[in-house]
Amino acid sequence: MSLQSLIQVSNKTAVIVPESKLELSYSQLNIIVYHLQSIFTNSVSPLTDKGSQKQLRIATCLPNGLELIASFLAITTAGNVITPLNPKYTRSEFLSYLSDLETDAVIVPRYGHLKPDSEIVSAARASPTNPFIIEIWYDAARSLLQYEIFHAQTLASMYNSVIDKSGLPPEQPGNHMPGLAKNSDIALILFTSGTTGKAKKVPLTNSNLTSSMINIIKSYKLRSRDRNYVIMPLFHIHGLQVLLASLASQGSVVVPNRFSASMFYPHLREWNFSWYSAVPTIHIILLNRRLPKELKGKLRFIRSCSSSLPPTVFTELESNFGCPVVEAYGMTEASHQVTSNNIPFHGKISRKAGTVGIPQGSVEVIIIDENQATLNKCQVGQIAISGPNVTLGYLQNETANKESFFNFQGKRFFKTGDLGMFDNEGRLVLKGRIKEIINKGGEKISPVEIDSVVSSHEKVKECVSFGYPDKKYGENIGCGIVCKNGASLTESELTSWLQDRLASFKLPQKIYIVQELPKSPTGKINRRLMSQIFGLEAKV
Repeated sequence: MSLQSLIQVSNKTAVIVPESKLELSYSQLNIIVYHLQSIFTNSVSPLTDKGSQKQLRIATCLPNGLELIASFLAITTAGNVITPLNPKYTRSEFLSYLSDLETDAVIVPRYGHLKPDSEIVSAARASPTNPFIIEIWYDAARSLLQYEIFHAQTLASMYNSVIDKSGLPPEQPGNHMPGLAKNSDIALILFTSGTTGKAKKVPLTNSNLTSSMINIIKSYKLRSRDRNYVIMPLFHIHGLQVLLASLASQGSVVVPNRFSASMFYPHLREWNFSWYSAVPTIHIILLNRRLPKELKGKLRFIRSCSSSLPPTVFTELESNFGCPVVEAYGMTEASHQVTSNNIPFHGKISRKAGTVGIPQGSVEVIIIDENQATLNKCQVGQIAISGPNVTLGYLQNETANKESFFNFQGKRFFKTGDLGMFDNEGRLVLKGRIKEIINKGGEKISPVEIDSVVSSHEKVKECVSFGYPDKKYGENIGCGIVCKNGASLTESELTSWLQDRLASFKLPQKIYIVQELPKSPTGKINRRLMSQIFGLEAKV
C-alpha cells in the first residue's frame, strides 16, 4: 500500500502548528502537498529533467513543522526519496551524508542560502553531486508553501513557485493524497549507526512504512477524534511514524517546532491532545514539572519507545497523568514499531512494566542463539524480526546484509543485535544490546565514529569512547584519552575543539585523560568494560 492511498482527504483537522496557531484540514494539506509536488511536475522546474531517469533523492534540513510534514508527503507520494537530516549536524557530518546519499537536492528554511555560516548550505556546495538548494516557507496570503530553487554552486535563483507557474498540471480532485508512488518504491532513507563507525543506509519502501503505520493504528485503536502531540523529531523514524499513523487514522497532530517542557502543559490545555509518544528522557523531564490538577486524566494514554523505561518512571507517569502508559519496542530497520504492550481492556495479554509487549499486527519476532536456532520462553538470546514492515536490506552494504539477515521457515529475518526473551505470557523483555551502540535518550550513537573524530586531534595518541549509565538519558558518553608524548591536553580544550566536529548530542560528557588505556593480552581495548574501569557502573 502506498502512502497517498492511506491518507484520505476531508475537512477534518489534520495539522496544528502551535507557534503560529495555524490549523489545517486534510483538504488544505492536500492542496499544499499538490503544490509542492510541482517541484517535480512543473515543466520549467530544474528538477523535472533531473528526475526523468531515476527516483530523486531529496534531503531536508528543517525543524519540526508544516514545512517538513508537507515536504515528506510531497516527495514520497511523487515517487521520490526523502532523507530528513538533523539540523544540528556539523558541516562535515552533512557533507558525509549528502555525499553518501548522492543527493539531488536539499530543502532548507527561507533565506537559508544567504547565511554564510550555514552548515548545510556549505556542505551542499561541497557535495560531489551538486545538489540544488530549495528554500521553503509558508505563504499565509495564499495558504500555500512556496519554494525557490537555487543553483548549488552560484546560488543563482533558478525557479520560484510564486513566479514560475507555467506548465503546472491541473489539480485532480480525489479522496486521497495526489501522487503516483508505487508500493515497492523506496520512500525514505535513514542512516543508522553501526559498530564499524560508518553509518548504514536503511531504505524503507511505501509498503514498509504503511505496514508499520497500520500496526500502530491497530495497537492503540487510533481514531479520527484522537489528537497526537508530536514531541519526537521528524528526522527520526519514531517521530515520523506516530505522525503518519495519526494522519492515516484521520486524527490530528499538534506539531511544535521543538520540544519545550515549559510549553507542554499550556499546549495540552489549549489544544486538548489525547496522547503523545516519546523516549524515557522526555518523560522524566515532564515529571520534573508539576502537572496542573485540572489536566490530570486528560490524556487517553502515553506511549514510551526507543529506549528502556525504568519501572519507577512508569509508575510515576501513570500516577501523575492519570492515564495508562504503554511501552513499545521499535527500530529504524522495522519502520519503527515491532512490539507493544496493550492499552488496558484492549487485547488478551495485559501490559506489564519492564516489558515491551507483544508482536503487533504483521510482525513476527523470534529469539535465537548464536547458531540461529530458536529459543523457548524465558531463554535469553538475540531478537530477530520479520514482516512487511522490515527493510529488505541496507543499501550498498553487502557485508552488513550478510551479517544481519537470514532465512527461517521460508521467511527473511533481521537480526536486531538486541538481547531479549519472551516471558511466560509472551511479552518481550529486553536484556541489553549486543552491539556497542550508545543509546542516549533514544539517539543511537556509534562510539567508533566518536573515536575517529577524537583521534584526529593532533595531541591525541589513542582514545576509546563508551556508554555509561545516566539517570536522565539512560546512557551518556564517556571517553578515555592518552596524549602523545610531550603533549598536554585539558578536558575543556578537547570539548571546545570537538564542538565544531560533532553534533552536540554526540559530545562526550565525561573525559578521562590518562597515561594508558587498559588492554587485553592481544592489545584490544574492551569497550564494554570501560564504564566499569572508570567507575561509572554504579547506579545513578
